[in-house]
Amino acid sequence: MPGIRRSLVASFAACLLAGAPLSATGSKSDEGVRLFESRRLVEARSALEEAVREDGGDARAASYLGRVLLADGEIDRAALWMERSVALEEGNAEYHLWLGRAYGSQAIRATVLKQPALARKVKREFERASQLDPDNLEARFGLIEFYLRAPGILGGSLKKADEQAREIRKRDLLQGYRAFGRLAEQRKDFDQALREYGRAAAEFPEKAEPSYWIGALHARNGEYARAFAVYEKLLEKDSGQTAACYQIGRVAVLSGQRLDRGEECLKLYLQRDPKPDEPSLASAHYRLGLLYEKKGNRALARREYSAALELDSARDDARKALKKIS
Repeated sequence: MPGIRRSLVASFAACLLAGAPLSATGSKSDEGVRLFESRRLVEARSALEEAVREDGGDARAASYLGRVLLADGEIDRAALWMERSVALEEGNAEYHLWLGRAYGSQAIRATVLKQPALARKVKREFERASQLDPDNLEARFGLIEFYLRAPGILGGSLKKADEQAREIRKRDLLQGYRAFGRLAEQRKDFDQALREYGRAAAEFPEKAEPSYWIGALHARNGEYARAFAVYEKLLEKDSGQTAACYQIGRVAVLSGQRLDRGEECLKLYLQRDPKPDEPSLASAHYRLGLLYEKKGNRALARREYSAALELDSARDDARKALKKIS
């Protein structure tokens, strides 16, 4: 039973990673959507709460309010609002995708007795999203993570994960390499994963994503020098790739190496507004706090953890780190 629980928690956590926000168009919820996409969550919450008060039938406002609540750690309330968005507009694949993520967040915190029912809900919502929009690749990636990590008794299946990867490759060759690289990583065939990501880089030289996949793989395998090299090369090629700055800081923290360079890069990252699919400023403050701890500067570490919590009060990692050194 403990093994099943660990598999489920890993599955639900992984299924939450992918996502692309919708663009706002012409309704009273526009402001809230725009603020959410700009990571201004406090203001977004206020605007979206006003939007749903004014129009209880606004499915988009309900979904985005759920997303804000999910980011704030109010998971049960988030799921309720996302359920409302699906009830109001059942045919919207994006709403089903986000509802699946909300159920996944609930499952991470649930008891072992409740997790199987929530697992079925996660799977159901991702499947419904991909049925409604076969080109919704994030729903398919969510299914891949579910099939790879869930135990067989709850629907886990390597065969079904492979089927989803093939469907992704039919629709988007670049993301197909990402999908098959992920399958190879699950099999611990890291050489094959690197070949998949390398082919993506070779066939799509104008795209930065494959370099991030390669760098992340090296970091996960403890090959820190190779990870640093990948991210530094990204910055040399395009100084606008400031997400690479965040990753250099992250690898510095993981490895305990090149701490001065990591500090420099995280400070550079904090000088800009991240894109919706990039790490948040709260995450950068948290990483910088960890880095200062490694450098032995507890005062600066406390400052960065506090800054992370000011931006995102739901960050338990920053709260625990701050408590530990206070």
